[in-house]
Order: sequence, then C-alpha cells, then structure tokens
Amino acid sequence: MCVLSTHQLPLLDDNHRWEYGLTTVADEMDRSTLRRLVLRWAAGELTEHEVHATAEQLWEADQWPDYGDADDRSIAIEVLAQLDILNHQFITTQDVPALVAFLDTAPGQAADGWIQWRQYWARMDWDQRRRQLSGNPYYIT
Repeated sequence: MCVLSTHQLPLLDDNHRWEYGLTTVADEMDRSTLRRLVLRWAAGELTEHEVHATAEQLWEADQWPDYGDADDRSIAIEVLAQLDILNHQFITTQDVPALVAFLDTAPGQAADGWIQWRQYWARMDWDQRRRQLSGNPYYIT
C-alpha cells in the first residue's frame, strides 16, 4: 500500500486536503488525487511550479514500490514520478489529456494503458517542445 506521510503538502492546507481526497491522517495515493491535480493545472488554477512542488513532496513522502506494467497501481506511481520531474521531462498542460487518459485506464487494463502512454511520448516532437519551452526558465532546456 502506498501511504502519504501526514506532513504539510505544498498547496494543500487542511481545507484543500479534502479537495484532493486527502485527510489529515495518512491516505493512500490514488489516481483521482493526481487527476484533480493535473486538471487544476490545465484550468490555470496551478502553475507548473506548484504542480511540480506538490508532486515532489508526495514523491518524497514515501518509498514507492516498483510494480510491473500489468499492475494497476503502477499507473499512479508513474504519473507521480513524471510530475516530480516535469521540468526535466518537458511536461506541460498540453500533456494533461494524455496524463488523464493514462490515469483513467480501466482496472485490469494497465498493460494496455502503458502501451498507449509510451506511444504518446514516442510521437512527441521533442525539438518542437524544447523550442516552445526555451523561453520558460522553469524548464531545463
């Protein structure tokens, strides 16, 4: 079971913990928590810096197991790991539909979700993305 520590998360005071599905006691990390985070980012409620800081603290709150691609639990951990390094991976709000689609992978279909996830990134024009982000000092271009 993946459990969050109870220390304060960036952007998540006690009032916002309920919004993310987290209480003041440790709760399991799940896909819906990450979905709400990236959707708020896409809606302009959060910046990439805030998403990154939140993901970083969530990531560092625990030692996450290495589940295989066929394990449904691997999906939330992969998304969290990518958000933790989003400025290195050039992940932007343009990628939110792919993030949400991956998070919405049906139970028991994790292996297929991983195939779609990898295909999305394989189709990425990385030179174009790098050029798009070159003016944004937050991203490591």
